[in-house]
Amino acid sequence: MQLQQHSPEVTSVTADTRPSKSVRADDSSAELEKLQEELQRVRDRARKLLDVTTALSEARSVEDVTRAFLTKGLAVVEAARGVLVSVEGDQLRLLGTRGISPELEAKLGVLTLQSEIPVVHALRKGEMISIESAEEFRRLYASAYDGFAELADMQTYLALPLTHAGETIGAVALHFREAGALGAADRAFTLLLAQVTATALYRAKSYDAEQEKRKNAELVAQAREEVLGVVAHDLRNPLSLIVTTTELLQEEDLEPSRRKQILDIAMRAGKQMNRLIDDLLDTVHIESGKFLLTLEDVEVCAILRQAEETFRPIAERRGIKLTASCPSGKVWVRADPLRVSQVLGNVVGNALKFTPENGSVTFGAVVSGGEVEFRVTDTGPGISPEQGEHLFEMFWQARRNDRRGVGLGLTIAKGIVDAHGGRIWFESAVGTGSTFSFTLPALNRAAEIAAT
Repeated sequence: MQLQQHSPEVTSVTADTRPSKSVRADDSSAELEKLQEELQRVRDRARKLLDVTTALSEARSVEDVTRAFLTKGLAVVEAARGVLVSVEGDQLRLLGTRGISPELEAKLGVLTLQSEIPVVHALRKGEMISIESAEEFRRLYASAYDGFAELADMQTYLALPLTHAGETIGAVALHFREAGALGAADRAFTLLLAQVTATALYRAKSYDAEQEKRKNAELVAQAREEVLGVVAHDLRNPLSLIVTTTELLQEEDLEPSRRKQILDIAMRAGKQMNRLIDDLLDTVHIESGKFLLTLEDVEVCAILRQAEETFRPIAERRGIKLTASCPSGKVWVRADPLRVSQVLGNVVGNALKFTPENGSVTFGAVVSGGEVEFRVTDTGPGISPEQGEHLFEMFWQARRNDRRGVGLGLTIAKGIVDAHGGRIWFESAVGTGSTFSFTLPALNRAAEIAAT
């Protein structure tokens, strides 16, 4: 009886205990399974991180780094979209995007260091920016959110600066479709990816810069070879004339008038050689920063009239109308008169060289603010945008096989104007002629005289 009285209690205990053990076993099994899945996910991501690290370490150019980050890098952190930008001086350069429309990419392509979006904010602050929802994005970056409405389907945003040796060289932005998508492990992988990408980008930018330097050196060497050929040609012609005329002068029965004519030819040839050698020396001095000026007070109209007298006979021989105009009143500049005449001569000479018969060349000067602006306008064929990009480059005319000179005049003109603290530029279009302008600092001579 006693056993019978206790048997329900025993049965009850047994009945209550067995389900409890079963539940604990199920919970442990579920936790173990979840842990195994998470471990497998970490292993997969570690393998992917190793894969992208290998790809980034092998990347040589910035383009290679961009490709590796946007393909394999985004896969590591399981991001739906990604952006990579680089700091170029005080500008931002969009290197690439993934999962973003061309319209949005075009907007990202005009970012500046003052733009108010997470990726630029992270770059300026030098730290990670994390936004956990679209609502938070809208609250923190209202204007940016309106401008980038396409991102409304994204719920988590992460922006990280790319830093190498204490220098911020770029930034990345990552977008995720799920809110709160980033756990501790996710952030750790993202930080590792950013570090590896920063190292690869720094190395690639250095490589690209070295390649560009090498390419420029090769172009300079090629240009010098081409120019040496042109210079040799331009020196050979007058030198041949001098040799020929010297041989003729050795004849004893030459008439005095014929002898004088031959001497004039030899003199002109010698002066032509001397001008070319002087131009080459000027370019060497400009390149080395050893270009010296002898400054004095120069009246602008005197320079203009001198140029008019020099080029009037040339213009008349070619059937070109030449007009020079002085500014009203006496205008002075503090300049090297010989060098200013050289600049004006180079520009006017070019205008006459390329202006056809019955055309016109007009030049003069005006006072604008604290500067004197010299202008030379012609009715020549004009300058194409492609030629305009190289117009002030050394030897450009020689490189395009133009037999009207070695192509140093405008380079020298720019060097002289720069040395005076002025500016030189041109405006032109094919078929409409050209206007070349350069400025020199104006001199208030009346104030200087009053001060003395």
